[in-house]
This record gives sequence, structure tokens and C-alpha cells, in this order.
Amino acid sequence: MLPHPPTWFDWIVVLSAMLFSPVLAVFAQRVVDRLREKKDRRVRCYQTLMSTRANPLHPDQVTALNSIDAIFDRERGKDARVREAWGRVLAHVSTDANAPGWHERFLDLRVDLYQAVGKAVGYDHSVEYLKTRIYAPQHYETTEMEVTAIRQGLAAALGDGRLKVEIGEERGHQEAAAP
Repeated sequence: MLPHPPTWFDWIVVLSAMLFSPVLAVFAQRVVDRLREKKDRRVRCYQTLMSTRANPLHPDQVTALNSIDAIFDRERGKDARVREAWGRVLAHVSTDANAPGWHERFLDLRVDLYQAVGKAVGYDHSVEYLKTRIYAPQHYETTEMEVTAIRQGLAAALGDGRLKVEIGEERGHQEAAAP
């Protein structure tokens, strides 16, 4: 038994709870989904960076790097550290790649970036770990160098837009004497 009969205010509270509870539940679920999706994008970016770190020219590595500003978009905290590390990498790649120590500095800056992204998503790997715990078969490096040499040779052969063909005698080939 109720101590007093329900007032019009009590009825409004009950009615509004019945009407707005489902709306609030859907809203809360969407917020949770959006946060989960953002975290998943960040983790996928980190996993891509880590899985392709032995090959900085890999298309997936380049795509992950170029998505950093969109994925780590907050101006403060861990996102700011990620964006600053990415800015240092970008500034370095615009310098002379033939300068002494350029590649070593590039590796150090990338490792700093990997650490910052890792910390932003919950991983804390050391510099030593990031530099040495990589499986990079020699075959991949050899293949890449061969493809580069072929590409450069083809570019040189096509130099002025025409294929240069040189005809010469085959060495070691002796023609059969006529009887």
C-alpha cells in the first residue's frame, strides 16, 4: 500500500522513465561502440606498424603512418606524443638521405614513434625490443635490391623515351663450317 496516492508528478516520472530509458540505452550503446571502434583503429594501426617495421617502404607501413594524424587526433596526452614523434619522422625524411648517419637516425625516430603509438594503445616495448625483435629474411632484402636494380636498369635503357638495343656478336659461338 502506498503512503499516499500517486501525484501527477509521479506519473510524469514513471512515464518519462518508460519513454526515455530505451533512448538512453541506445545512446549509451552507440557511445560505447564508438569508443571501442576508435580503440580498435588505434590497435590495428600499431599492429600494422609493428608487423611492417622491417620494411619502411611497405605500402601497409606507409598507409599506417599516413593515418596517424587522423587516428591519434587529440591535442593532449598520449596522442600529442604520437603526433610529435610522427612530426619528427616527417621532418627527417625531408632531409638528404645520403647524409652520413641518415638511416640510423631514421630508424631511431621510427622506433620513438613505435614506442609512442604502443604506449597510447597499452604496449610498452623497449628500444632494444623494437630494434632487434624482427624477423626479416635476407631473401626479402635481396629481392628488393634486385627489383630496384632491374627498375634502374630499365629506366636507364629507356632513358630518352626509346629503348636502346645493341646488337653484337655472341661470344663463344662458332659457326659450323660449310662442307
